[in-house]
Amino acid sequence: MSSPQNEHARQVVAAFKQKLSAAEVGALAERHYDELALLIESAISSAVLEELERAADKVDALAHQLRHCAEHFDN
Repeated sequence: MSSPQNEHARQVVAAFKQKLSAAEVGALAERHYDELALLIESAISSAVLEELERAADKVDALAHQLRHCAEHFDN
């Protein structure tokens, strides 16, 4: 299964290869481009997970705030 991060990493590598001359592209084995794609995918995944953690922290803080308001609500 291909993740969106994997597909985006492959697109980045393809764009990178387009900026190189044919000789430069040929100087590296395909496994090196695969390793580059893996590094890019890993960086994307790390950034996504960091943002998800920040969002979860915000939801948690809001839940605590809401619970506090509910516990101290005066009719």
